[in-house]
Amino acid sequence: SGPVDALAGIGHPPRFFATLEGLDYQLDQQAAYGDHHPFDRDELVGCFASKPLLMTEKDAVKCRSFALDNWWYLPVSAELPASLLDALLHKLGTKAKGAAKAQD
Repeated sequence: SGPVDALAGIGHPPRFFATLEGLDYQLDQQAAYGDHHPFDRDELVGCFASKPLLMTEKDAVKCRSFALDNWWYLPVSAELPASLLDALLHKLGTKAKGAAKAQD
């Protein structure tokens, strides 16, 4: 165990860092990048070669061709509450029916 570094190139990086801290990671360096940031190997290796680096799964995809062995990602999955999913599917179904009638 011990301190780790973390980076996030997402819409709200502090949420990712808070999630890691909630999982009892001791974050030494927290680097927030803009959403869709084009990561550069030399920059990241220069900043994050000494400690394990945790990143979002989305960012890991962008870094996979040059990632070091001590770089890891946190897999994320989302689950909508059943009531929200039902409402969304209903709304999409209603819109699809309206679009089909407009084409007739």
